[in-house]
Amino acid sequence: MTRPDVKHGVIRSMLGGGRRFWLACASALAVGACSTDEILRVDRPDIIDPAKLGGALGATALYNGAIGDVAYGLGQAFGGLMLASSLFSDEFRFGGTPPEVRQFDLGGVLKENSFSQSIYLNLHRARVATSKAASALATVSASDKRISEMKALSALATAWIGEHYCSGAPLSDFGPPEVYGNPLTTQQLFDAAIALTNSATSVTGNDPRLVSLVAVVKGRALLDNAQFAAAATAVAAVPTAYKYEILFSASDTRTQNGMKQHIYDTDYTSVSDGEGTNGLNFATAGDPRVPAVLSSFTPTGVSRFDGKTPHYQFTPYNSFSSPIVGASGVEARLIEAEAALQAGNLTLWLSKLNEARVPYSMGPLTDPGTAAARVNLMFRERAFALFATAHRVGDLRRLARQYNRPVNTVFPTGPYHKDNLTRGNQGSIIVPQTEENNPNYSPSACDPLKS
Repeated sequence: MTRPDVKHGVIRSMLGGGRRFWLACASALAVGACSTDEILRVDRPDIIDPAKLGGALGATALYNGAIGDVAYGLGQAFGGLMLASSLFSDEFRFGGTPPEVRQFDLGGVLKENSFSQSIYLNLHRARVATSKAASALATVSASDKRISEMKALSALATAWIGEHYCSGAPLSDFGPPEVYGNPLTTQQLFDAAIALTNSATSVTGNDPRLVSLVAVVKGRALLDNAQFAAAATAVAAVPTAYKYEILFSASDTRTQNGMKQHIYDTDYTSVSDGEGTNGLNFATAGDPRVPAVLSSFTPTGVSRFDGKTPHYQFTPYNSFSSPIVGASGVEARLIEAEAALQAGNLTLWLSKLNEARVPYSMGPLTDPGTAAARVNLMFRERAFALFATAHRVGDLRRLARQYNRPVNTVFPTGPYHKDNLTRGNQGSIIVPQTEENNPNYSPSACDPLKS
């Protein structure tokens, strides 16, 4: 039977070479060797027979595929986490009209939102693909250092789910075959991420790139779980100059960084500036960590889609092959700084904040003088240094969960900037309706109004 995804290619092949095919059949009939089934059997070099995924070559194929799934789950235009995360926080604002995208900018995502369903599915695919690749690599060689990378990326995908979706999200495998997970609290999701990094530590082969990747992802999950001292210990040896980049390619739409299309090529989405009362002044701060320029698409610098939204382009995502930083030494210093602040060591806190500014040739900070102002400065530094890398929603939720700030004082709130709409008050993204197929999951387990 012809597979649906190759049907049109087969038809073109038959039409283009029809005369040759039937002549070949006529000749072959003499020996009874012509079959229409054979002509419909098409080689697809980009599809791997599952039966051939054993051994070293199969494990490498799964490893490469998992790397691609992580990039796709993060950077794909309307099915990736990056765009949704930036809109749901105060990093980007929406200048277009599709209501399902606008729900993220409004902070009122419905469980039926198909955009959210795609993101959720792609994050789980990335998490499962990296886990399966790690297992396949281990069957070939238990000391293969790529195992640590796969486990670290599976932990990162798990942390993304915990940071963005409401408590009660299951870790399901959408298959085939489907394996339904049980609802996990936000803390349990981060516990699962930490466990993955713990198991990755012994198989890094002492490769500095992988040692630092595991350390930063572990530190991130520990910070998410309010284990501040342990988080600082985890990242202490990571060099400040370190970067683990999630890579993209301009070669085809699946491997492209879709952020270029929306934040650089068009005036569809813009870097925000004081969005919804609580938002930071990302677009106009003149901060080298968030290089934003007023759009040149129109003389007024306003989105052509709605004629109202000021449009600022984010220049680092100016190519379909632009990488997104998944872990860095700058993040490590910021983790150490927050742990020092929690411990009341203000000298160390400022020192670590200033270390994180060195790569950008920025001057030192001074103590703002009060406990609330120090927390504000801590999270402002994180916001600018980690801008547009899928950290901000997790940080806003931590401000509510760990620092006892009401959700409507950290997320954008109040009147929307157009269409006479009012923003919602969600403190997390609701688990999409597709998860309701899971007999272990109850929608009542998910309260998006909490952090």
